[in-house]
Amino acid sequence: MIKGPVIAILGLSGSGKSYLGRSIARARPEYLRLSAGGLLRRSFHTTGEKLRTAEGDDVRENQTELAGALAEARAGQWKRPVLLEAHSFIDNDRELIDVPAEVMASLDLAGIILIDVPAEQIAARRTTDKRKRPQRSLAELKRQCARSKSLANDYASDLGIPLIAVNSGEKERVLTFLDALEAPPPTEAG
Repeated sequence: MIKGPVIAILGLSGSGKSYLGRSIARARPEYLRLSAGGLLRRSFHTTGEKLRTAEGDDVRENQTELAGALAEARAGQWKRPVLLEAHSFIDNDRELIDVPAEVMASLDLAGIILIDVPAEQIAARRTTDKRKRPQRSLAELKRQCARSKSLANDYASDLGIPLIAVNSGEKERVLTFLDALEAPPPTEAG
């Protein structure tokens, strides 16, 4: 069976993953837009807050369920390409827990879109957003932004897949990136 590609949209909470995901899904309705957090909430029948604030080992263990939850969500629509909004690490209020590279590999990603926005922008969004998000100092957010970027680059390198770093409003650049992922590879002229 030919499966549609899975493209991860990574970034900190408040960076604009959902905004970009909605924008892309409106432009490309063939894409199935999913959230890693939403998949895990359904899989574990719990809240996002309980998943996020679990102990580090539990957070890592929970992440291993992501591939199964993704497969369940794709049942009957395997040919559709997927935009998966996700995190490269989880801030459980006590520590930052990296999502293991093995988890990313299990998702069979075709590419990564990294939402790379200034920490100041994330801080502003977190103070005005109605969603509950961890409140961190600007210095902490700057460190988290650097960590997110480093992990995304590591995933792309380890998996041998392309990565694009964008602002959440750069829909056209992302559409071009997605088009390139879906294009058949060039054939050599004989």
